Amino acid sequence: MCKASRPLRVCRVEIPGERYAMVLAEGQPPEDGIEYSGAGIKTGDCGVRIAKVKEYNDGLFKCTLTPENSRQEQSASLKIIVARPPDNPDLRISSGTIKRNIYRKGEKIEVSCSAPSGRPAANVSLFLDDEPIGTDERTTIYDTNIDDNSLAMQNASRSLDWTDNGKTLRCMASHIALDKPKETITQLEVHYPPQPQQTFERFGYVIGREGIINVTVYAYPKPAFTWRVNGERIPEGRPDESNRLQSSTAVELSKGAWSLILTIDSVQKSDTEKQYALEANNNEGAYEYRVVLSTSSEPAGVDLDAGSIIGIVVAVLVLVLIIFLVIFARATGRWCFAARRRGDEETADGVGAGSEAHITPGDEDEEDHEERIIDEKVPQGGQENPIHASTEYVNGRTDVKDIKKDEKTDTPV
Repeated sequence: MCKASRPLRVCRVEIPGERYAMVLAEGQPPEDGIEYSGAGIKTGDCGVRIAKVKEYNDGLFKCTLTPENSRQEQSASLKIIVARPPDNPDLRISSGTIKRNIYRKGEKIEVSCSAPSGRPAANVSLFLDDEPIGTDERTTIYDTNIDDNSLAMQNASRSLDWTDNGKTLRCMASHIALDKPKETITQLEVHYPPQPQQTFERFGYVIGREGIINVTVYAYPKPAFTWRVNGERIPEGRPDESNRLQSSTAVELSKGAWSLILTIDSVQKSDTEKQYALEANNNEGAYEYRVVLSTSSEPAGVDLDAGSIIGIVVAVLVLVLIIFLVIFARATGRWCFAARRRGDEETADGVGAGSEAHITPGDEDEEDHEERIIDEKVPQGGQENPIHASTEYVNGRTDVKDIKKDEKTDTPV
């Protein structure tokens, strides 16, 4: 849509891909799905409506306006982009040290995901299963300048772990012209030795009944397995010399996960005292797994769900809050400690006003150390003395007669 501030005499448009320029006006019938659009050339509108856009309509759109009572033309142009979906994504991976697409644990791979011929450029992403990779690197856009097509590329690098074995590397391209993303995939093959595990503890065996020892080993490619019971070797899929023990063949539970079973025909007490080991080795390494048997029941573990954990945390916080409030109330004399504080204040005020003081055995320790004169005639050790050596009471009275030193008193025996 092109607009002018004055009524128009001529509205001419050039559409990319069309051989001729078109002079448009309202009321004209459409030709090949192209017709005038706007409120009328008298209002200064010069627009065009294309019923069905074709791929060759991509390019520079141009409109030329001639106002009434004017010999000069005014023109404007606009870049029109007709979206074109990209080709199938191209996924490229660096070669492995074993074979082209076979890698070892710890090996670093370089991955490139590109989507060519998109207009505009596609959005490309790399995933290992559902895990995005290469998110730290920006997508690179290359303009080919051929039909305005672009190449979008995303690169990534990763050090492979044994858990990456069997995962799917996915190169995805999304685009405005696509209903759903296009995808190219490949599966990774990572070789690694048998992975270490702690000693397997198996419980609940019953004397006289069949016992099954199962072990799952993670390794790739498939290792060779051998059981060892008290030094006797039992190859995979074979019985022992007494035919009481039978080893199964390895079963692949998932990519690189192997299940081995050793069956005891009839469990005896001596079977729980034997030493069991499973040897596994492949081209990448070897490991020995140890197994301990017991007729005891499996110890029950403490399994707390999220609700229990939250309840414990809330209870601890409430307890801490209560302790804080008690300490605060006691320090400030609030709530239930208010009466005690008022009593302490009244006691302190009474002593300061000259009332009679009550001396307890511990009061001397709180005062300054002064010299004391001990009268041998006065009983010590905290006993109450009915005879006062002084004529002065603590309350200041002096109306007590002096006691003569030579006066004898009858002391009951």
